[in-house]
Amino acid sequence: MQNLWESYMDCISLLPNDFILQILSLLPTKDVMKTSLLSKRWRYLWKLVPKLEYIDVDENADHGTFVRFVDRSLLLNTAPVLESLQFKLRRKCSQVDIVFWIGIAVQRGLRELNFDYHHIYEHIRLPLSLYTCGTLVVLKLKKVSLVDVRFPVCFQLLKMLHLLYVDYLDDETPKKLLSRCPILEVLVLNRGDEDNVITFSVRVPSLQRFIYDSASDYELVLNTPSLKYLKTTDSCENCMIEYMPEIVEAYVQVTCCNVEDILMSLKSLKRLSLCLIIEPKFPTGSIFHQLVHLELCTCETLWELLMYMLQHSPKLRSLKLNEIHNGLCGGPIFLWEEPSSVPKTLMFVLETFEWRNYRGWKKERDLASFILKHSKRLKIAIFSPEATDVREKYHLITELARLSRGSPECEIVFG
Repeated sequence: MQNLWESYMDCISLLPNDFILQILSLLPTKDVMKTSLLSKRWRYLWKLVPKLEYIDVDENADHGTFVRFVDRSLLLNTAPVLESLQFKLRRKCSQVDIVFWIGIAVQRGLRELNFDYHHIYEHIRLPLSLYTCGTLVVLKLKKVSLVDVRFPVCFQLLKMLHLLYVDYLDDETPKKLLSRCPILEVLVLNRGDEDNVITFSVRVPSLQRFIYDSASDYELVLNTPSLKYLKTTDSCENCMIEYMPEIVEAYVQVTCCNVEDILMSLKSLKRLSLCLIIEPKFPTGSIFHQLVHLELCTCETLWELLMYMLQHSPKLRSLKLNEIHNGLCGGPIFLWEEPSSVPKTLMFVLETFEWRNYRGWKKERDLASFILKHSKRLKIAIFSPEATDVREKYHLITELARLSRGSPECEIVFG
């Protein structure tokens, strides 16, 4: 075994330094430093690794040892450019140490910072020099305070920004921050209950992907004309989304009162996943001309919404029903009634139908029968029964297999 290991290390040692450094960049920094013991050639290679990762999550470990390790490895690193610095801290850490470490990284031309701080009682402040770091391309912050940040900041190269449970001074703080990110493409925003912002404005012309999760009941204003992907899980009182002509895909779970405005803003997308907790007022005359795939969460979905989407999506080829949230109150599934007319999309366009967590209740069976009977171009119908009992599952499968199909090519598959 020892000979095999030595042979393996000899093979790696024959590689050029650039290749070895790429391999070392995939390892935690504590393991990278251990490679200095392998041979004379490896003694100083660890200092050139451009990616550093520090994890302090073990409450039983000595925190002082961790601090000294970060000090030593960061100060001795001589990579021409510090490509990535990651902290994952689950214990209270000194403000002085954090400011010192990140300050050094900024001086080294830092391109990516992932700072994940998870202390239950406090948010941490980072050095002000970080907010004028012109080399940053990726910035991910969790449980960080921006209350004392001085504006204007400068993120001329920043393309990806994650703000997770961050504290702000007021409504103006996120506005000023985002206004200084001229080429930002990806924004991930998770908000807690008390972040000092009532109306959160996202006005970024270059933004292409936006992921939003909020437990607060405040307002979101979204002005992103280049947006292609939207994911929002929101319980806000009002969500103001302006028309997005480039939108292609969206996942929307909202409880806000202006659902119809959100649907109006998504008319140009191709893929849509919807979970609406309250009954929407359907926007008059809204047609989803480009929509080809629709997923509806059945936990609270009113089936009028399904019929509305089928009637107003002339290119819809794929439909998926799925109880993603395991039934928030359980009743709306019984509200479906067969409509007086069949949507043309269902008859002449739909090709794929999938129903996950299918329970076989009478109204569910009626809806499944309606779709299978009237879909004349359906090629495949996939059912994944919720039942775990073998007999019950067999009964559901047998019932579904007997349903009449409007398309002779339709194959029923059971997941």
